[in-house]
Amino acid sequence: MRQDIENLINYEIKNNVITKRDYIYVKNQIYGLLNLELDYKEYKPVDILYPSDALNNILDKLEESNMLDGSQTARDLFDSKIMNIFAKLPSTIQNDFDLLKSTNNKLATRNLYEYVTHLNYIRKDRIDKNISFKRASKYGFLEITINLSKPEKDPKSIAMALNSKQSEYPKCLLCKENEGFSGNFSRDSRNQHRLIQFNLKDEKWFFQYSPYIYYNEHAIVFSDSHHPMKIENKTFERLLDLTDEFDGYFFGSNADLPIVGGSILTHEHYQGGSYVFPIELASSLYEKNINNTIFKILNWPLSTIRIESKKKEEVLLFANKILETWKNYSNEALNIKAYTNEVPHHTITPIARKKDNKYVLDLILRDNQTSSKHPGGIYHPHEDKWHIKKENIGLIEAIGLAILPGRLKDELEDVKDYLILDKKLSENSIKHQKWADSFKALATKENIDELIESELSKKFEEILEDCGVFKLNDLGINQFIKYLEGVIL
Repeated sequence: MRQDIENLINYEIKNNVITKRDYIYVKNQIYGLLNLELDYKEYKPVDILYPSDALNNILDKLEESNMLDGSQTARDLFDSKIMNIFAKLPSTIQNDFDLLKSTNNKLATRNLYEYVTHLNYIRKDRIDKNISFKRASKYGFLEITINLSKPEKDPKSIAMALNSKQSEYPKCLLCKENEGFSGNFSRDSRNQHRLIQFNLKDEKWFFQYSPYIYYNEHAIVFSDSHHPMKIENKTFERLLDLTDEFDGYFFGSNADLPIVGGSILTHEHYQGGSYVFPIELASSLYEKNINNTIFKILNWPLSTIRIESKKKEEVLLFANKILETWKNYSNEALNIKAYTNEVPHHTITPIARKKDNKYVLDLILRDNQTSSKHPGGIYHPHEDKWHIKKENIGLIEAIGLAILPGRLKDELEDVKDYLILDKKLSENSIKHQKWADSFKALATKENIDELIESELSKKFEEILEDCGVFKLNDLGINQFIKYLEGVIL
């Protein structure tokens, strides 16, 4: 264990989380936490790739000595205690960030990202286990990720969570009270979690990175107060202001209605980062220039309007018009309905960027209407794709990055055995039978991996098409253009 402690401290020094001057203090703190006796023996450090390379060995020893109960949750709670010894106070992080941001905006965010990664807040060791690839589609390339990063709760952790007292603090996973929160069997630890406070006009907001990132510098900004998500005029203002505040980052919002919304609708927040998503590279089916403000209908499976202008106020003016008209838009020929009685169906998933001194705002039209044929949502993944994904299509997937469930890793191995060895599909994988049969004739030992990836990408393409309100056929495109021109002309 002592060797692993030495390796961990050396890793954090090499990656500038602490300095050599901190060595004795940090060592004393870790030994005290682990109830280890200190001595003067020197251990030559060995380079490690991730903090977990040392932490996992330390945690194994703690389990052997009955300091931990053997559950994954107990391990995660304790390793965050160890890593918090290396972490700076929030005020120091804030001051360092603000000082650097005043001279080099991009370097400030990059440094913070690397800092929390080396601090093991971003679980890079787990994220690197995700299966990811890109494939071409009729809309440009699409990206696929099978999410293996966040470990499933083991039976012991689940039992402990059920028996533990449920707390209302913090109110949700996004609240500012998560900073430094030690966690428990029902709430993840956020010991070494650090926030950046900033103002959006007259409102207090916070900036953080996601502990389980889906793309480069996957950031989250959230409101100081715990209140529900809402897509409104102020949403567009905030998103465009954020592109000014954080240079080189995109920012977007999940929709604010069930079915088409994201996973956390109870706390106002946006996602951002330094990443080029497939939607950004999409071509256009229609384009109009009005006084140097450009409007485009994108060649994208979800119905998307792009507004580009150097004038922020022009982008906001038309974005607000599109939102208000879309909320009340119905089209009987296309089965588009704004309301059922007084229940609204229409909202928008917005994405903002700043490119070549222009503000770019993509507005994805969303509709959460249901029917007897599609009780889960007419513009939601249809039932024939549920074997791949049944969950809501949120912001990240709507712009071209599939986040598919971890169960697919083993299930797709079963599908490969079925295709190549004619082995019977397992009980968990039998739901893929019809899909697998549709391309079984193409499968060979040599092409099986590429074939599975290609067919999985096609299925994600179809899922996105299910979610498009204006279908990209002649009628749908013509009606989409008619709707947009009715707003902007």
